[in-house]
Amino acid sequence: MISATPTRRKMTAEEFWQLCADGKPRELVRGEVVEKMPVGTWHAITASFIDYRLRQFLASLKERIGVVAVELGVTIRYADEESVRAPDIAFIRKERLPQPLPEGYAEFVPDLAIEVVSPYDTYTEIHDKVDEFLLAGVSVVWVVDPQRRKVEVYQQDAPTETLRAGDVLTCEAILPGFALPVSEIFAELE
Repeated sequence: MISATPTRRKMTAEEFWQLCADGKPRELVRGEVVEKMPVGTWHAITASFIDYRLRQFLASLKERIGVVAVELGVTIRYADEESVRAPDIAFIRKERLPQPLPEGYAEFVPDLAIEVVSPYDTYTEIHDKVDEFLLAGVSVVWVVDPQRRKVEVYQQDAPTETLRAGDVLTCEAILPGFALPVSEIFAELE
């Protein structure tokens, strides 16, 4: 006799919002809840430094071109499932910000998403997240790896670029004039 395996209903972004009221770190990946570990020291220092440098750059401009957000929950919708992904750091151009800003998860994707790799992150998990961001419409994704002291730059329809000490991280299409030497990103980890 063949018995049917019951299928679990996929969670929606709205249901996920309610679940996360307890404050535990999670993401919704194509309708399935994935627990997230708290970040370690290298991750926290690296993400904080990049956030600081982006904010410093934006403050130096004569006019506001956008905002930087940390751990912004972004809803990504598919035909039959949803994801809520949270890049460590995101930049959204001013003209793409909805008014008023939503209280819940963003219904828009950032222009730039930045992921800082933690020791417990797998290569597959990181690249699945990058692929999901790019498919959803994020223009540029930086994957910053403190252990390997490198930054991988992913863009729509372009080959991946790997930057190391001696290289300079830029993003002219989104942040004209922004330049950050890769060696500075990891200097506080020495």
